[in-house]
Amino acid sequence: MGMDAAEICLRTEELFAITIPDDEAAAARTVGDLYRLICSKLSLVPLPSPVTSAKLPTITHKEKLFLFLSKHTHLPAPPEVLPWSPQSVWDTLVAILVDQQGLKSAEILYNATFAEDLGIC
Repeated sequence: MGMDAAEICLRTEELFAITIPDDEAAAARTVGDLYRLICSKLSLVPLPSPVTSAKLPTITHKEKLFLFLSKHTHLPAPPEVLPWSPQSVWDTLVAILVDQQGLKSAEILYNATFAEDLGIC
């Protein structure tokens, strides 16, 4: 797992307040794989083919600073996505990829592979 993928995994764990073991993270080859993994950790039934909402949850500068300063404390999810639903999990995952990698939300498809399609190693 490359540095970009490790950072995405770390931010995912922090925002969703879950733990993803390295072997499970390495097995997630597509955005859909990671989405299903997050849903399973949250005891949610994933949507079979999620569509990204027009408005994504925002990860504010304050939240980014908190994540940087306090890596071992889970950050609560943005209030507009609680309680977690399959749709809010998808939208938050897309928001992480947009924020972390500078991708456009339209590029982040369910079947997109991290390495080949999104260039995340």
